[in-house]
Amino acid sequence: MNLSKKTFIPANHNIAINKCTKLCTVSSAILIAISAPSYADLEPYTLFDGRMEVGFLALQGFQAIQADDGAFRPEDEEQEPNFQRLRVNLQLKFNITDNIRADVDIAEEPNDFGNNGDRDFAFHQDFGGIEFELLGLLGSGSDNSDLTLRVGNIGAAPFQFKGFQDGADNQGNALIGNSPVDFATAENGIQLSYTKSALSGPVESWNVAGHITGSSFGEQFQEDRGFNLRLQGTLNFAGGFKAGLNVFQSDQGDQLSFGANGVAGLDGVTTTNYRFGDGENYNFSSSGSSSRETHVGASPGLDMTIVQFNLAYQPSKNTSLIAMIGRAEDDFAFADDAGNIQAGNVFLDAGGNRQEGANVIEAQSAVDYFVLEAQQYIMPNKLFVAGRYTNSSNDTDGISGEDTLERIQLGAGFWINERTLWKAEFVDQDEEANSGGQVGGGFDGFITEISTRF
Repeated sequence: MNLSKKTFIPANHNIAINKCTKLCTVSSAILIAISAPSYADLEPYTLFDGRMEVGFLALQGFQAIQADDGAFRPEDEEQEPNFQRLRVNLQLKFNITDNIRADVDIAEEPNDFGNNGDRDFAFHQDFGGIEFELLGLLGSGSDNSDLTLRVGNIGAAPFQFKGFQDGADNQGNALIGNSPVDFATAENGIQLSYTKSALSGPVESWNVAGHITGSSFGEQFQEDRGFNLRLQGTLNFAGGFKAGLNVFQSDQGDQLSFGANGVAGLDGVTTTNYRFGDGENYNFSSSGSSSRETHVGASPGLDMTIVQFNLAYQPSKNTSLIAMIGRAEDDFAFADDAGNIQAGNVFLDAGGNRQEGANVIEAQSAVDYFVLEAQQYIMPNKLFVAGRYTNSSNDTDGISGEDTLERIQLGAGFWINERTLWKAEFVDQDEEANSGGQVGGGFDGFITEISTRF
């Protein structure tokens, strides 16, 4: 199992956060998901007597997607079907000692690094870090306890138990797109995770993890820049049932400088990376491939809090379900130059021109959301179908009426062999005027991709 930001393993990586899902009804959001295909746990290729593990991933996609009427960029309403850029990842893991490991993911990934007019075809460090299994280092290790400190890039998302697609790393995701409320990212920092397994009774294992990171995948040292915090707990029950709770908190608001009208500009301000989520494999002709425009963009990501509850259930190896419910809010909201609150970071001005939010005021921006996903193998280890439904509502101060964003994804996957997967998906996203959606009316279409790994 790789340690890239796509896997989002909140605990130690010896305990696979896998494929399940179950329905849940709690206050503000629900996600049901059927997750990862059956070949997710293939043994890696090893070199140097097991000291080094090597993985190579490649993916080619084709899309026929266009924006609905009323798009913020009208040119997106008429797009031609065509091939996407190739995605490639080289993943290396180093077993330095029995208790010290390191990993790095080198990627040519348009989702994250497709800037510079999409002319940047260089490979980048997409994810990497060093892990110390502390109990083993202290001479008190055991088979059912693990205390791991990770330094370097920390992958984080409030969801658990489901796959995630990032560039060529897609075979743990039953569908092709992610979710418009995935809030996933990777940043620099440290993470401490403790797992206790092989317990008696209804609980088979439990985990608690916490991290502290900066709000950048690079380096930012400006005055008043804070840290991002996460606390996550997981319970794995007998019978394929799992439950988890995530709390995220960013502290970036002290960077703001407010004018006499109560408006602060975002120029030069660092915001938390998870405010939009990671790049997806849907593309529009008027924006770069690294755009996050398919996500909800209600909050600026300054003093941002996310609370999300996750449930998962896998009644058999061929059926998986996940349920998630959450709320993301910020102490600040996007505003125009006069201080009028906007529904999100993209809006139309009085002249009908597309604008991106460059200002904020002190007011609460918030999104309540739920997502439902499911996967069923029709032919075990060969052919599956999957679906996901996402619903979010914009609860920002002063925003009311027509505030819902919905996405429906229906897909199928066929394993050509144990390392090669073909997937296809229909997607339809509907964005109401005050939803915080960044495309405009939404978008729909068809996307397919083939991927392989070793």
